[in-house]
Amino acid sequence: MKGLIYKNYLVTRKYYFMEFVFFFIMALFMILIRLSMICGNISHDPEAVSDLTRTMWGFRYMPCAVVILGFAGYSEAFFADLNSGWTKFSHTTSLSAHKIVGSYFISKGIVTVFAYIICLLYLVIFCLSFGDKISLHYITNVTSLFCFGVITQYADLTLSMFVKKVQTVQLISISILLIFYGLLCVYIYPRMKELENPDTVLLEWMAQQFEPIKVYILPVMLCLAVLYTIVGYFLSVKGLERRTF
Repeated sequence: MKGLIYKNYLVTRKYYFMEFVFFFIMALFMILIRLSMICGNISHDPEAVSDLTRTMWGFRYMPCAVVILGFAGYSEAFFADLNSGWTKFSHTTSLSAHKIVGSYFISKGIVTVFAYIICLLYLVIFCLSFGDKISLHYITNVTSLFCFGVITQYADLTLSMFVKKVQTVQLISISILLIFYGLLCVYIYPRMKELENPDTVLLEWMAQQFEPIKVYILPVMLCLAVLYTIVGYFLSVKGLERRTF
């Protein structure tokens, strides 16, 4: 099992390194903007400072969303094994489908937990650097993102066990994303008249739309993450056992 996990790391390490670099650049960009609001060019524009302060949630969570979802939505390890012939060859060894699938799930879990730790460190650094209090609410939101990342990665991995091409996985994932986006538009559209108010800030307004349901987000995401992990694992095992090459 350790050898399989290490093999997955070797296959995907370049991608995760680039994703971390992208996260670092975005985090640095957010910190520089926040610094400029205090003692830079933006500090001389009270209106801009007020608008940015009202949308501070974007500064706290956007880099976190980038690294968690970036780490989660990547199933190249499996398709690299498939294209190289390892997946087919593994059936002739003593390795069971449970161990092979387990190695993918553990590998994905490790990198997503690593991304979650990075996000918590960023949140602490961002808050302490500017004298902001570290609220439990902030940690809850990052944890919700982490759970969503777990759902995304295991759904993506399970789907990969049943299809033959990575492009098909991407097409299905994009289709699901478009459906989700459509449902989101249906939820928000009846409230869009509020944007006619000139004092309304878009990001602040979007955050307010989810205010009534935000207390339910973490429990729902947590339950779905556990469900997708368990069900996704057993479905993936069945998919690998029945897979044709």
